[in-house]
Amino acid sequence: MARAKRQFSKEFKSEAVRLSYQRENIKDLADELGIQVARIYKWRAAARTPESITTTVIKAEDQEIKKLRKQLKNAELELEILKKAVHIFSKNDGKFINS
Repeated sequence: MARAKRQFSKEFKSEAVRLSYQRENIKDLADELGIQVARIYKWRAAARTPESITTTVIKAEDQEIKKLRKQLKNAELELEILKKAVHIFSKNDGKFINS
C-alpha cells in the first residue's frame, strides 16, 4: 500500500524551524510535531536565505521592542501613580483624610 505524501503549509514549516532554534532537543520537537528530524533540518537549510534570516530577526526584534515599550509604559504609569500618592500624603502630613 502506497503511503500518501504529506504536505505542510509554509506557516507550519516556518514555525517548526523557529521552534527548532529555541529548543535544545530537536528530536523531541520532531516527535511532538509528528515529523522526522531530518525534515526539520531540511527546512532549516531551506530557510537560510539572507531574506528569511533577516525577516526572522526583524520580526523577533519587533516583538521584543513592542514588549519593552509596554513594560516601559507600565513602569511610567506606576511612577506617575507613586508621585501623585507622595504628593497627596505630603500635603496631609501622611494622614489619610476621609471627606
